Amino acid sequence: MDQQQFYDLLNDRMRRYGASPLDPMQTVTITASPDHLASYDGQVAALVACNLLGRLSPSVQIGFHDIAIHPRLPWAGRSLTEHALGGMRAVDPFGNYGARPINTGDFRFHLGPDGHDALVHGSGWNAYIGQGPSPLPLITSDVGVGAALSVVLGAAHLFRTRFGAMTVPFVSNAWDWTNAPIVINFSPVGISLGHVMTAGFGSVGSTANYFLALATRDFRASLIDHDKVRVQNITRSPIFTDAHAKIDLVKVNAGATFLREVGVKDVDADPVALHESSLWNLRDSGSIDVLISAANEFNVRYHIEMGFPPIQLYATTGRNWQTTLMRHTPGAKACSLCVFPPDARFAPTTCATDGSSARQTTVEEERTDAALPFLSFAAGLMTAAEVLKLSARRYPLSPERVMLGLKDQPLLIGTPLPHRNGCLCESRHAGVHRSAIAGSRYARLACFEI
Repeated sequence: MDQQQFYDLLNDRMRRYGASPLDPMQTVTITASPDHLASYDGQVAALVACNLLGRLSPSVQIGFHDIAIHPRLPWAGRSLTEHALGGMRAVDPFGNYGARPINTGDFRFHLGPDGHDALVHGSGWNAYIGQGPSPLPLITSDVGVGAALSVVLGAAHLFRTRFGAMTVPFVSNAWDWTNAPIVINFSPVGISLGHVMTAGFGSVGSTANYFLALATRDFRASLIDHDKVRVQNITRSPIFTDAHAKIDLVKVNAGATFLREVGVKDVDADPVALHESSLWNLRDSGSIDVLISAANEFNVRYHIEMGFPPIQLYATTGRNWQTTLMRHTPGAKACSLCVFPPDARFAPTTCATDGSSARQTTVEEERTDAALPFLSFAAGLMTAAEVLKLSARRYPLSPERVMLGLKDQPLLIGTPLPHRNGCLCESRHAGVHRSAIAGSRYARLACFEI
């Protein structure tokens, strides 16, 4: 495959979205305040910035001084610069990636609370982009989520304005998803998550697992997806590379290799659709603690809901530059089929494992497979943030649905999820569902009526 063919495929989903790639002649140089870069949050920001910007642009330079990777991150002790450069070059073999001081004419993407007139700064669960100095309170506990969110916001601004100045400030937090900083010292770093099953390991599912692994390797991972990595998938996932696409590697196998290499010891990968998966169909009651339901094919919502699922967390990307985070708690008023009802022409009426070969679609599945890289990163990050907060006191901390809009000035809106009359969940037996999740780590969050 020559260079032009590669970029045509690499940017295919972006063009389907109605957007054009960034000018390859405009170099983006990532810089950072030294004190910020030495911290866990600062290094999360640097890793995510290199990963995401390297997928948005073929011309990225690292302008900060090299440093050893923080001991609480995967790859601890390695060169941060060499690791980041290796990741960018694995994504785009034709790109111009290197490490040098910032040059005149570069677009400066600066990480930290100070050191430049425009900042991308995260501290704890808080995120800020705009003119310096940063207004965020100093959070000393290692969190990383706000740092990653600030990079996503900064990348969206860069892409939307085509390298425009960050003159309008925006503050938000990933704790309760509001437009204000919050002082919370809860750290998800190293926390035990239990058994996390991911149904669908495309852009959102793979990105969610990437962000989970930046915070902790103490979880059991089960990955389910039948699809293979293609060049078109690379820009929207922080895990997939050109080498994966060249050999048509199954997505879950790429994910399993990544998770094992960063230190997640217990990983299962099933390269089939959810309704065909023994990991799902033959699981013991209470064995799955949380389901990241990031698939949207083969009427997957029906098969999930018929299977009496544990708490579900996932996010979707929309056609108007938005990402929507959703939470479905067992026994709550709205299940995932309430949000994405099946097509009445193909909705199955028997059991979830009846082997029906009829093509089954949902409202979710009918959407065009098109998205922008920073939207997929936002969706995966929002999903991972919710998983990381599950053990926090007083969880849940936000409405069941949270929308992050990035088309203009960023916007955060939280709303409840309404029940859909006539949905399958109306006839689901609460006692059976309660038994199915009994013993799971987050069963206490269920809200069945007594």
